[in-house]
Parts: sequence; C-alpha cells; structure tokens
Amino acid sequence: MAPITRRQAVWLTGGAAATVLGAAGVWQLLPSGSGAQDDASGGASHAQNASEVRAASYVHVIAHADDGLFFQNPELKLAIASGAPAVTVCLTGGESDGINEPLVVRRKDKKKKFLPNRPNFVRARMNGLRAAHAYMATGRWDAPWTIEAVELIPGFQVEKNTLRDFPNVKIYWMELQEARALVAPRPVSLRGLWVGATQTLPTLLPTESPVEAAYAYTRQDVVDSLVKLFSQYNPTVVRTLDPSPVHRPDQDRDFGNGKTPPVPSLRLPEYLDHQDHTYSTYFAQQALTEYWAQSQIQTQAQTQQSLRRTSVEHYRGYMNANLPYNLGPVLLAPKQAASNIYAWNDGRDCGDPAGCGDLKVSTYASGPWSRSTRTTAPGATDWVAQLSDGRLAAFAVMNGTVLVWTEQKAGQDFWVGPTPLAGSGLFGQVSAVRRPDGKLVLFAVRTTLAPDHNGQFREVVTCQQTGWTASQAPAFGPWQSLGSPDGDPLKSMEMGFPSVLVEAGGTTTMAVRNWSGSISYRRQPANGAWSAWTSVAAPAGSGAAPHQPYVGIQDGIALAATPDGNLHVFAAAAAAVVQWSTNGPGTPLRPAQPTGLPASCTPVTALALQDGTIRLLYREPSSAQVIVADLPVGTQSWRVTDTLDTVGGYGRVVGVEVNASTTPGLVLATRNNDGGVSVAAASGVPDSWVDAPRFHLHVPGVALDAQGRAVVVALGADGQLTSVRKTRAGADSPLTDWPTAAPISHSN
Repeated sequence: MAPITRRQAVWLTGGAAATVLGAAGVWQLLPSGSGAQDDASGGASHAQNASEVRAASYVHVIAHADDGLFFQNPELKLAIASGAPAVTVCLTGGESDGINEPLVVRRKDKKKKFLPNRPNFVRARMNGLRAAHAYMATGRWDAPWTIEAVELIPGFQVEKNTLRDFPNVKIYWMELQEARALVAPRPVSLRGLWVGATQTLPTLLPTESPVEAAYAYTRQDVVDSLVKLFSQYNPTVVRTLDPSPVHRPDQDRDFGNGKTPPVPSLRLPEYLDHQDHTYSTYFAQQALTEYWAQSQIQTQAQTQQSLRRTSVEHYRGYMNANLPYNLGPVLLAPKQAASNIYAWNDGRDCGDPAGCGDLKVSTYASGPWSRSTRTTAPGATDWVAQLSDGRLAAFAVMNGTVLVWTEQKAGQDFWVGPTPLAGSGLFGQVSAVRRPDGKLVLFAVRTTLAPDHNGQFREVVTCQQTGWTASQAPAFGPWQSLGSPDGDPLKSMEMGFPSVLVEAGGTTTMAVRNWSGSISYRRQPANGAWSAWTSVAAPAGSGAAPHQPYVGIQDGIALAATPDGNLHVFAAAAAAVVQWSTNGPGTPLRPAQPTGLPASCTPVTALALQDGTIRLLYREPSSAQVIVADLPVGTQSWRVTDTLDTVGGYGRVVGVEVNASTTPGLVLATRNNDGGVSVAAASGVPDSWVDAPRFHLHVPGVALDAQGRAVVVALGADGQLTSVRKTRAGADSPLTDWPTAAPISHSN
C-alpha cells in the first residue's frame, strides 16, 4: 500500500490531527445481494422502524458533486439520516475551467488573471460534498471519512469514501471528464460517449487521489460500473436526474458550431438543463435495465437470493429556477445550510490546500436551485382504484414494470401482492381508471433509449383488465401504444405523464403535456376506438414568470367533468393556474378564461364534487401551504375557499369527497416535512393535519373502499405498501393506525 500523505491523513480525520492512522478501518464492498445489511449499524435513523431501515437501500446517481444537494435534497438527507445504505455515485469530476472562484468576483474583476487548476478544483468539490454529507448525517462538517481506491469493474479504479461514524453513507467518484459546457456539442463528454461521437471518455485525476492512474471508459464500461454498483447495494430506491428536460424557447441559430457540426449526432436542441445531467441519467437507466435483467436470471438460478424491487425517481435540474419555488421554510433552511457548506461559504479550514468547497456556486447555494425539489413524474392521483368486487387495487412502477397489490378482502388493510404485469421500459407512475363495466384500464409512459437520438422516444401505453388470475388478482392484457402527440422522437421525449378521466357516459379522455408546453389529448368513446391526437393552444396566463424564459405548464394536469357534460382540464403554469374546457358534451377542448387564482408551485388536483362544484387542491409558492379553491356550480368565478394550516412537505396534494349524499366532507393526503404522510379530514374543508411517520415515495393514494370509507395508501422506500382508513364513511370519523412495522405481503 502506498504511504499515506498529510492530505490523506486530513481526509481520514475530517480535519483533526491524525493520531493512529493504522486504526482507520477500510470498508470493503459486500457480496452481491447483501445491500440491505451494508454497514447499516451507523447513523441515527429517522425511519419509522428498524425493519424498514434493514429493508431499504438508496443509490443516488449524479453527474456533478452538487447535483444531489441542489436537486435531490431534502430526500437525500432523509436517506442519509435513515440508517439504511445511502450511496451516491458521481460520474464526472465536474472540473469545468478549473478556476475555483465565485463567479461574481470574476465578473467584477475582469482584468485579473485567474489561474486554472482542474485537479485541485475537482478535489475541492469532493471536499465540499463530503463536508455536506457529513453535516446531514452528524450535524458536523468535519466528521472523518475513510478514503480508498476500489474497483467496480476490473482494471478501473474509482475513489470510494465512507463516513466512518455513519458508514451507511458512502460516495463513489468515477472522475470522468465533464462536458465543460451546458449545451455546447463537445464530443469528449458523457453525451459524446452515449451517441458515439467518441469511443472512450477519459478520467481526470484529482490532486493526491488514492486512484493510481487515469482511465478511458467505453460506453459499456460506464454502464457496467453502474450495474456493479446496483448489484452491490441491491437498491430499493434509485435517484437520478432529468431524462426529459424542457427545451429552451430561443434556440441558438448557430447551435452545433455552425451548419456542419463536427459530429452530426451532437446537434440537438438546447435544453434548460446541463447536458451532463441528462446523459448521466441515460447511463443510469441503461444500467438499471441490464441490472434488472441480469439479476432476474441470477434469481431464477439461485432461488435463495432475493432481488429487491427498485423504485426509480428522476429529479428536475436547472429548470427549477424557472418555476415557482416549492419548499417551505422548515425544509429550505437545512437544505441551504448543506449547500452553503458545499460552496465553502463558511470559509472553514479543512486542512487541504486544494480547497474546501466549490466557490463557483457560492452565490447560488441559497439561490433558485436550492428553493425547489421536483421529480419529473408529478405523481398520479389515481394509482389506487376499486375493483368490481369491491376490493381496492394499488399500482406502482418498479423494475421498469407495473406491480399490483390488492386488498385480501374488501375493506381490510391487509394487502396481497405485489403481482407483476407483463411489459418493460415503464417508469415514473401509473394511472388506473374504472370503466362503466367495472374493469380497470391502466395508463403509463414507456421510454426507449438508443445511442441515435432518432431511435429513442417516449409514448403513452395502456392495457385493459381481462379478468382475474388464479389468486384473484386482476389480470390485464398486453400494453398497447397510444403514441405521442409529437411524432418527432426528440419532441416526444418532453411529453408528460397521462392524466385520465372516464366520464359518466363511458367516454375516456387522456391528456398529456406536450412539447410546446400546452396539452394534447385523445378520446375513446365507450366500446369505440381512440381518436387521433388533438393539440390545444395554451390559455391566457400560461406565459413565463417575470424575467424567466417560457417553460409552459408544469406536468401533472388534472381533469374533471361537470353535471352539464362539460370537460375541464387544469394545470399550473409559471405564474397562474390555467384551464381548458369544452363548450358542450363531446365538443373539443379549447383555452378557457383565466381562473384568476393564485399561482401554484405543484401540480393541480381537481375534484368534481357531488353538488357540481369543481374543487382544486394545490400549494402556494414558497410557503408550500395547501390552497383549496372552488368553482361552484352555475358560476363563472373561482374563489379561494381556504388555505389550510401549514402541513410542510412539498409535492402534490390528493383528496376524495366522502359521504357525498348526506354530510359531505373531504379527506386529503400529502407529504409532510419528515417525508411521511399527513392526512386532513372534515365535513366541508379540513383545518388540521394528522401526521404519520412512515416515509413514502411519490404521492400517497386516496380512494373509497367498498363501504364508502376513505383509504390512504403509501408506498414505502422499502417497497412495501401500507394504508389507513376511516372507521366510518363520514369524514369526521377517526382513522385507523398506520402499521407499526412494514407488513409482510404475500406474492400471488
């Protein structure tokens, strides 16, 4: 082993004087399939119970050192603090131009010559991320780390960091060269490697790295490295960045270095995100596909090894700066504190002359990127539905396919499943609607990736319930493609997730956000064929926020039908809540008048109440307070009915009307500050929340059971489904207790 330098001694002790370096343990990679037990003894758990910690495992795939802090936090912190394995792998060194100075300083002093040092800047960013992760785990930036070189694939060393007091927290650095530009088509980049503009991508060795040499990765080497990491930790949750960023409204006329770019495949639209974010995500998706395929074969060959199912979450990047901020003060403060530590805004002395953080982002650490957290999948409001026999069924996308859980008996909290449906390549979320004949229809999004951008595309897919399995789970036919409103493969990649409504007469309407930032839809009459895609212009009020580029509506649109047979579609734009409506049953959707409602920082949920009122649920920008807005039947003016007491958290609010025929009420559910589920219920509009500690993914589901009682369902980070329900049909009745331990469900 090479002798330990003073700088490495500093790393090992978190900045304190090194005393007995030989006592520093070197944590080895565990055998495949053992991720649930990987160093899980360390860390103060915020999870509900020990069984959940043992059953969960997180892997975060990022392009640059600050991506997790800006875009995946506060969920990153919840994973780090849970006690479960929380692994981050950073694909690039993020070396940029190698000048570690605040951008504002460089702009003010344009005559000064700043000397670049890329190896030092990479090491400074690494120091900053370790300090931020240590702070989120321990409350101290200077908690010691074990730093070593390991191999993920033979012949390629990467740097592995383990937080010694909380060894569930790990960081892997692959140190690939970054693109060194947001959008410029440079062959030496993750993008160039993905599309074949270069056959290998070199690494850039940081100052005094334990890694012994620089390497050149092929496309498959990068994929294989991630597959190895996934096999190592057997994750239940994988977090990546945005695979479908929104394009810039004003494209550079000479984008691509003129009419003849050096590599034609690099000439793509410019997006409101960093190209490394997008292509790191493509590599992660490809690696997951291969990991699931390999693991399935291994599981079949070795029945004693259990492959845990994986939920995949993609996070919006730079575009958050163009949308209303969605984090309230309780979550914002610790997120910005971690970002400021990374950015070295505290001026601390970590003992490393290479630098202690990333000064380039020092003015951004508390800026727009830190003020929001959004997944690209907005969360379906209808992933729980009632079957024709009265039982509830819940659907989620894991391992690229749809899984279904069902109540063992109607009205009971014990769930059976999950049962996988046929099909692959699905991601994000799934919607389930019930036809008049009682059978369910599912809607999801399928993505095909390819090195040639003309060969990759997104499409809406659907499948219909055909009957029942031998174990009485709902059985479904094959997935059928409904295509994309934009025939161009590049434009299809920006298509949103389907929102669906079955009207009283049996007509199904499915709508999505399209490439232009408005909506497109298809209709299917009862027992009829699907119509062609129809695209609708954006309504007044859907323009850009002040001093921001146009981004169109946020994904996560809502549909509602009124007693007069009209259909209404709602969405959150950058500065307003907008709507489209029909002018009579069966007529085309068209832009409607402005709602006049306050802006929303989340997707909108629409409820059609029994008395004909349309009720919207969403969150107020910056405060994240829940707003309830109504359009009473027979009126044209929206009104804010209430702003509920602060629940914290962020993301979509879901709800259901209960006891509509006698004393109508409302049951709401959403995420709280601890990542758990909060429920509010009352006759009329609720005014208080009941918090539940169980951490969950996506948005909770709410549905009525066979007795008309509201049921709130959550999918845990451990892949287990749990639920609570009202003891009676009325909204004012008590809730049952959440299970104190994750239930052991039975597969069909």
